[in-house]
Amino acid sequence: MFPIKSLDENIREIKSFGNFLMPYSKPKVSQEDDTAIDVLRVREVTIDGYSVVLHFVKNDWQTHYLEILQITGKYIPFLPFSLVCKIGRKFFGDKHLSYLDMAKDDRKIYCWTLATDKTNNPIPTPCNNQSDDCEYEGLSYKYLNPSQSSGKKF
Repeated sequence: MFPIKSLDENIREIKSFGNFLMPYSKPKVSQEDDTAIDVLRVREVTIDGYSVVLHFVKNDWQTHYLEILQITGKYIPFLPFSLVCKIGRKFFGDKHLSYLDMAKDDRKIYCWTLATDKTNNPIPTPCNNQSDDCEYEGLSYKYLNPSQSSGKKF
């Protein structure tokens, strides 16, 4: 039996592997090649009693990095937004976060994004002019229209 890892341990491992996979991710490779390694970006974890699937990718856009975290419920179609915010804040902190959500295959996909400079410091999202300012339980973020998802297919 595998030992149960904390959320912080899972996040460290997921982000480390995301960094490793960056040269094999868009825009450095085609959409087809990027999609081919999606299975390597997914991890199932239990957080606060909920089984969730986390999908993390980090892209190098020459002037900045873009980190994308997709969250879905493994057994249920919707997750409490407080849990979605907790996961997003744990992954990315609380500076310059962007959020969008959509439905696919009768499940809601919750997506946090963070743009960083080349030293991994958070910067405002490049889609800033096409977003709305939002706040939930003290977490401020930009709500993006799903069409602003940087071409990532969900």
